[in-house]
Order: sequence, then structure tokens, then C-alpha cells
Amino acid sequence: MSSRLLLWSFTSAVLVAGGVAALKEGWLNGWKMRLGELLSQPGSQYSSAKFRMDLVDQCNYARMAAKMPMLRVDPELEAWLEKEFPNIDTADLHKVTEQVQNGVPRYYRVSVCAASSPSLRELLQRFHDYTQRSQAEMTHLAVVLRPRASGLMHEALLVLGQRLQDFTPEALSKSSAEPFFSACVHCRQPHFMKLDNAQRSVALECPKCRRKYAVIAADHAGKFRYVNEFLTGYAPAALFARNQSRVQQLFTIWGAVHANCRYANDPGAKAGSSFAGKEQKDCWQFADETQRLQRGDCEDSSIFLADWLMSRGFQVRVALGRYGDLGGHAWCVVKIEDKEYLIESTESRPDPTDPPLASRVGSRYVPEVLFDRHAIYVPSSPTRAWKGDYWSSNFWTRIEPRTQLGGDPILARAPLEGVPLAKTDFKLPPGSTADSVPRQAVSGLPTTASALFLNLGDIPAGAKEWTQPLVGPHQ
Repeated sequence: MSSRLLLWSFTSAVLVAGGVAALKEGWLNGWKMRLGELLSQPGSQYSSAKFRMDLVDQCNYARMAAKMPMLRVDPELEAWLEKEFPNIDTADLHKVTEQVQNGVPRYYRVSVCAASSPSLRELLQRFHDYTQRSQAEMTHLAVVLRPRASGLMHEALLVLGQRLQDFTPEALSKSSAEPFFSACVHCRQPHFMKLDNAQRSVALECPKCRRKYAVIAADHAGKFRYVNEFLTGYAPAALFARNQSRVQQLFTIWGAVHANCRYANDPGAKAGSSFAGKEQKDCWQFADETQRLQRGDCEDSSIFLADWLMSRGFQVRVALGRYGDLGGHAWCVVKIEDKEYLIESTESRPDPTDPPLASRVGSRYVPEVLFDRHAIYVPSSPTRAWKGDYWSSNFWTRIEPRTQLGGDPILARAPLEGVPLAKTDFKLPPGSTADSVPRQAVSGLPTTASALFLNLGDIPAGAKEWTQPLVGPHQ
């Protein structure tokens, strides 16, 4: 008798405690609805799949009423939540937010909401107030469900987030100061970054290993490209003297670029011009543009020189780095029969009797990034001291931006609108002849968080234009 009394007392206590809990959590209505669902016809029961669809619709109906873009279900986020939800403690939603951002780092902003109910229909109602407060910057969502209390309860987790698009030069060209998602090609560390497209040349650097893995720059039209894509295969239509050695051809081309390219501080950024409502800071030129304008800063003339040399079969790299106390600078390095020549496109009178070997004249030049037509090259270690070798695979890591980072391939580059690439006053050094009509550039197909502005093209303080009398190698 005493054991039955004890059993009835325990059962009554459990029922009372459950009733108090149900009353406190507002589950009484849920239990009524659950009972109705159990007694309903099998074909009319409210399923988990229907609950997910209705919750997504509830979110988007609220956004449509507020004239916000609709949210899309993210399969990647949903798959991660399905895997991790059994082990997630929803008692601390701040911790859940951190778990989501760490597990799916592509999400820049995350907002989560969790609720429980015996009835799926009543559970949908519990998310109503939350879905009415959806933030405009959110782009995607995911919903997961799990049973509780041996299947007597349902618990749902709704995650809204701002999913970042992959970084590409094309995406930056279209967007202003938006965050992007990227992953370091060296250590594979995923990270987000905020880039301002008012900065016309930018190096992407991994926040973990501190190594650069891409450099982009903007052209006159405000279109960003990987810097190696400024080397398009252009060369003026020129006839060279017979029996010239490779070194003599090098000095002929070098002298021609010197004679026809006046140094000017960023001719691409005209006074008062703007892009996306902001002042332009630097615009890079293609080789044919530099030839037509007959002026450019250090990276413009270096690109012109490198493009022409490459079209003649020379092994060339453009270097971006520092020159002594002048700061940011660009120059070329040419390799001929295991000898490296440091070619300045803006200084140093070309003198074939005194070849500028990099080992002899390059002590004040410290490259940070190299590039040719197909790839860029970055130091293999951010702390390794510069030893003067421009081609060592031990010092330089090769990166093909389009292959490793992506983006739309550049199939062709049209001439600037309204600017005919007709006759130009282009002079070769004595000993060479040239046609007066340059060939149009032919685009090659290259084989691809913190942002660092490369301040290339520094000139003496106070100077608006820097010119230097230069003559060809035989004058």
C-alpha cells in the first residue's frame, strides 16, 4: 500500500512539475495543438519539411513587406548545422553565433534564434516576432530541427547571416567598400577583408601567415585586374638592325622607351575625376596607352618596357617594391644567359658600355612582389632577408591568380572609348626603324585580412612632372 502511495505521489509530482514548466514556457497551447495533430488524419499531419518551408516563407514575407531582398537557403550552412546541431547548446546563443562563424567563416554577420515546442505549428508561431526584425544586410538563412524529451518536443534553430561573395577583381570593380571572402593560397586560412575601391592598387595579405598572395590595380575605366594582366603582349611595330645581340636588342628597346615616355605622376588620375564617388588615387596603364600618351609613372613605363621585351622573347619580370629613401617604386629585371640586368624605365641613362647588372647596381632596390605575363611572385617567407636573386624558387613563390583565386577570364581588351590608337610620334634609337602605326594590343590569357596600399610612382617632393634627358645607346 505504501509503495502504491509512493508511486502515485511521485507521478503526481512529475505531472505537477511538468504542468508548471509547461505553463511557464507557454507550452500548454503547444500540447493542445500536438494532441490535435496526433488525432488528425495521417495525410494532414504537419511535417518537418513543411515547417522548414513555412519558416523560410515567413522570413521572406516579412522582408518583402519591408522591401528588403529575399533570403536564400544556403546548403553549405544547412549541411554544417545538420552535422553540428546535435552537439550545440542553445542555452547560450552568443556562443552559438561564434560557433557558426568559426565553422562557416564565409559569414561576416550572423544572427541566431532557437525555440522549442511540442507542436511544429506552434513552434512556427514562436519565430514570428524574430522574423519581423530581420536585418537588411542578411543574405542567407538555414533551419535545422532536432527532437527533445524522447521525441515529445521539437527544437528548431534558425540562422540568418550575411554570406560574403568570393573576392575577385571584377567583384571589387562593381562594389564599393564591401567585405569579401578569400582564402590564403599559402596556408589556406579563410578570412574576410574590407577593400575600398578608391584605392587603385592593393596587395592582399593573409592575416595569419602575413604573406602577400595577390596584387590588383585599376585601369583608366576603374576596372580592377590582377597586375600580371596589364602585360597583354603589346609591342610597337618596329624593325631592328640586323645581327644585333640580345644585349644590344635590350638596349635598343630600353632606349626607345626612355626616349618616348616622360615621367609624370599618375596621368590616369585627372584633377577632379572620381570613381564610385571617390577621388582616384592611381590608375595603371597598358603598354599601348603609355605609348600613345608618351608619359606615365614608374609602373606604367615598366609595363611598357616589360611587354615589349617579352614579345621579343626576353625573360623579364616587373618588380614592385622600394627604392632607397624614395619609397614605393617599380622597375624591370631581365635575365640573359644567367646574367640579371636591372632596367630602370624612369632613370639611369641606357649605356651599353656599362650594363646595369643587378648584382652591381641593385643594392638600393628591394622588391616586394614580382610579376610577368602569367604569374606573380611573392617572397616565400615574410621575414627572409633580401639576397638579390630575382629568379630563385627558394626565395620566390609563384602564384597564378586566375587559377588559384578565380574570377572571370579576360578574353580581350578593347581600346579606350573615344581614343583612336592611330599614328603616334614614336622614335627608336639610331640603328633601328619603325612603322608609324602601332599594332593594337593583343590580350594574353594568364594562367591567379588586411589590405596594403602600394604607393607606387613616388617622385621628388613638390614636383608635378619629372623629366630627364635620355638618349639612345648609340648617340
